Amino acid sequence: MLMNGNEYFNIIESIKTEIKAAQYKAALSVNRELIMLYFNIGRIINEHKAWGNKFIDNLAADIKLEFPNAKGYSVRNLKYMAKFAETYPDEEFVQQVAAQIPWGQNIVLLDKVTDDSIRRWYIEKTLELYY
Repeated sequence: MLMNGNEYFNIIESIKTEIKAAQYKAALSVNRELIMLYFNIGRIINEHKAWGNKFIDNLAADIKLEFPNAKGYSVRNLKYMAKFAETYPDEEFVQQVAAQIPWGQNIVLLDKVTDDSIRRWYIEKTLELYY
């Protein structure tokens, strides 16, 4: 039985579309999990602010020792995690809104936008681009 050229190419295009959609969903899922991890680390850091800045320095060093190939746990990024958790104390908001955009975009918004409502507007507009 010979394959109809157009039918075969339509099947291939359909499969490629499904693969791309699955890859995109997987990337979003990984992003969500990573941002929730960062949020939880930030909360822990904020709960122990009384320990001072050395706490973050030591935490970064100890994470590096335990996970030498892991990236994203520098002193600077740990401070961003704390700022993120402080800025967005509502875990539900983080899960449903902030965790839907990449960490780098969250950092830019934390650095450049001080008003919560404007920051949320930017997040929602970013989500419109992705969905």
